[in-house]
Amino acid sequence: MKKITGSCICGRVEFTVADQFVYAGYCHCSMCRKSSGAAGTAIGGIPKNQFSITKGLHNIKRYKRTAESVSCFCEHCGSTLYGEKPSIQMVHVRYGALNNSPTLLPQAHMHVSSKADWYEISDELPQFSEFPTA
Repeated sequence: MKKITGSCICGRVEFTVADQFVYAGYCHCSMCRKSSGAAGTAIGGIPKNQFSITKGLHNIKRYKRTAESVSCFCEHCGSTLYGEKPSIQMVHVRYGALNNSPTLLPQAHMHVSSKADWYEISDELPQFSEFPTA
């Protein structure tokens, strides 16, 4: 099984993840916009047991965004690396934090009901008002 590595900007946190993402997409929710400072963020969903921190676990800070989502970031450089989804035992890895390209590319745009007014989606990927359930 191929593994992909990832890290924060300052290199104090590193992780590995199996290149077996279950789903991937561009999230346009207001929380992803604010935490990234961009129109949204590319994420890949992976079962929690296929993701591991290999360096700097003590440097990770967590912010409980909602009852279903915890953002995890480096306390030194502020890089948002992944989100924990405890109720479904998944991790949403920020594709921008990966050092290599994953096999599964983004498949859709999600949370477009709250996307930035100034951003126009210009590709042909499916768009979902919220997070797709199937």
